[in-house]
This record gives sequence, C-alpha cells and structure tokens, in this order.
Amino acid sequence: MPQDTKRVNGPEQSTPYRVHCPVIEDETFEDRFRAAFGKDGKRKDGRGLQESRKYFVKVGVVSSAKGSAYVELGNTKAIVSVFDPREIPKQNKFCGLGELFCDFKFSPFSSLQRKTPQTDARERSMATALTSALNPSVCRHLFPNLQIDVFANVLEDDGSALAVVITAAGLALADACVPMFDVITASTVGILGDRIILDPTAEEERLCMDGYTEDNHGLVMLAKLSTLDQVPDIRQYGNVEADALWQACKLLNEACSDLVPIVQHVLVSKVNSRLQEIDLESEEEEEKDGIESDKGSNDER
Repeated sequence: MPQDTKRVNGPEQSTPYRVHCPVIEDETFEDRFRAAFGKDGKRKDGRGLQESRKYFVKVGVVSSAKGSAYVELGNTKAIVSVFDPREIPKQNKFCGLGELFCDFKFSPFSSLQRKTPQTDARERSMATALTSALNPSVCRHLFPNLQIDVFANVLEDDGSALAVVITAAGLALADACVPMFDVITASTVGILGDRIILDPTAEEERLCMDGYTEDNHGLVMLAKLSTLDQVPDIRQYGNVEADALWQACKLLNEACSDLVPIVQHVLVSKVNSRLQEIDLESEEEEEKDGIESDKGSNDER
C-alpha cells in the first residue's frame, strides 16, 4: 500500500476498540425507540419533541480566509470558510452570473464510524444541497465570470449537520462582505409516525430513517430567506405523507425565523467590534502624527 505523505498514517493493521467493550446484544428497533423517547414523551436529553438545542455561533475564526464562521448546535460542530472571488477555472465562454463552488467534508473523527479521506456519495450530495441553498441568496450578478469558494467541514456530526452548515455558510459569506439578498438559515425535523421531532440528534435521525415499522418516517430539511419569505431549498428523505410534510414545513418555517435574531446579533457585534478597531487605529495614527509634528518643530527651533 503506498504511503500518503500528506497525513499521519496509522498502522497497516489495528484492532477496533469495541472488542474491549462489554458484549451487548443487537438491539431491536423497539429497544432503540424506548431508549430515545421516554414514557413522558421527552427525549433522552430532556427536550420536548418540538424543542431545539442551543446554538453557539462565532465568526472570523479562520485567519487565512476572507470570511468564516463556526457554529455549534448541541454536539454538532461545523466550520465554514469563504475565500475571495477568482476567475472560473477552465471556462471558455463568458458567464454573466458568478458561480459558487461548495465543498462539504466530514472530518474522519466526526462520527462513531471513521470517515475515509476520499469524498463519498453522501458528501457530494451534501455539497450539492449546500450549493442549491446558497445560490439564491448571493448576488451572483455582481461577480460575472468569477467563482466564490465555500469550504465546509463538519467536526462532529450529532444530527442536523446540513442545516448547521447552511446557517454557518450564510454567516461566513456575510463575514466575507459578499453581497447577499438576505441572510439564510436552515433547520431539520425528523418524522416518525405521528411524531415530528425538531432538531433530531444522530441517534434520532437513524431511528427516523430506519422506522420500517411506521409507514410515515423520514427527515426534512428546509432553508429559508426570512426577510424575503422565500425557501431556496428543501430536502426530504424517507417515506413522508403529504399532511405530515405540510406540518413539518410549518414547524421548520417558524424554527428558521427564530434563528434570524441570533444571526443578526452576531453580525452586528462583528461590525461594531470592527468599527471600534478602526477608531483605535485612527486615534493611534493621529497621536503618532502629532508626536512627529512636535518633534519636527523642536528640531527647527
């Protein structure tokens, strides 16, 4: 096997850590369902079915990028970097609208099952969904024949990864001063029978996708431009009935709107901190010019 010099290679043969854990019999779907949802109807972490986890948001975390954002939603952590527009590579004809190149990657340690460095089908599907959601929000007509690169990396995947990355990408584009029609936010729900689960964890997502005992099961992700009241992208996985899909979309619409004040607060705080830095720099330059002028006048005397 050829050695990859770009990363630290592990041993050729290794033993999974699970062989040292106590032997647990394969759990049935009913056992997993009872473990995830208690008798009182609440989830394992104490949340209600239509209650979201807490957000932690920070912008400007990657110094080498034009704009970046880091978002935590519970244990789901993602970082997105945006770089300066560049000429579209291998483009033979003029393109009036700029393009977005989105790359979506899961870190090898992001989930219990180790990810390979090569891009798989799930990551390509996530990158396509990210591009579809961001295209209507960016003023691409201002970047003819140019391409904006958006790189997303999921550090830990504990459910709702695509929605977290879309929200982080909107923040990173705003941090990079890319003209946008509106700030984009996204949320995810899981559907299992008559239950609509807002912001599902990774365990709850697997239950919703494996819910073969229920005719109505799956996941729905919705991205929204709240000020324009438009939905640039919606993704549905599994077997979801029309009535359940309509109820899920109404819940997602409210959840995306609830995220807007958080995003606006982060961006306004970033602008205020930058203005304070500019004021300090101007004051230092004025003091420096005043010292130099006093020195010059003393030399003339």
